[in-house]
Amino acid sequence: MQPFILRVTLIVALLVLLEMLRRLDLVGPLLLASPSEIAQALIQSGGEFLSAFRLTLVEIVCAILISWILGIAVGAVTGMIAFLGAVTGPVLSALFAVPLITWYPLFMVWFGIGSASKIAYAVISGFFPVAINTLNGIRGLDRRYVVFSRSIGCSRAQMIFRVLMPMTLPSVIAGLRIGTALAVIGVIVAEMLGSLGGIGYLITYYRTLYSTGHVYLGILFALLCALVANWALNAVERRFTRWRDLQISQK
Repeated sequence: MQPFILRVTLIVALLVLLEMLRRLDLVGPLLLASPSEIAQALIQSGGEFLSAFRLTLVEIVCAILISWILGIAVGAVTGMIAFLGAVTGPVLSALFAVPLITWYPLFMVWFGIGSASKIAYAVISGFFPVAINTLNGIRGLDRRYVVFSRSIGCSRAQMIFRVLMPMTLPSVIAGLRIGTALAVIGVIVAEMLGSLGGIGYLITYYRTLYSTGHVYLGILFALLCALVANWALNAVERRFTRWRDLQISQK
């Protein structure tokens, strides 16, 4: 059986199973929403969820871009300067070990209850793995590549773009993957904790109304946000990988 047909079959079987569990009242309505109840919630409140989805997606995109830029910049600068790397590396690791959820009340005080606090919290969530992986990737690079590039007369820009970045790209991409996932989680969790809009807000709102169908619909939209972010990351990774292969082939 082809993988696509197998996946579709499994999804259909799962939907039928969930529907039967609710139809036969084997699971309570507060614990599980059937596919028909989710579809009914979509018909009733589809416009509201689409509007919230757009807001959440904008916050996620902003948070991802800022965390990527800051993380790569900080990791690259501290990685190329030995003293800064030795001092900054343990500090970044220690801060990353602190449960980030404890920081969110501060972001609400500093940035308010709107989108700014959600973006700032998600930026911090995604920043650390990107910066740490970039830093470790550069520090773990064999210094003979740097010495060789200098010996053949490469400028600093050529050394960075033709040697350091291509060789450390796998480590950077790994950091981007973790940072992107944490940024998506950060936005949605922040919306659930305190917000006036977004998918996380709707999940919390309908949970207080015990509307399980709407809660599961919000979860599906949150999953859609994660899928969109993952698709974008895969596109960036393919582009960077082609650029890396081109740089290596030109050496």
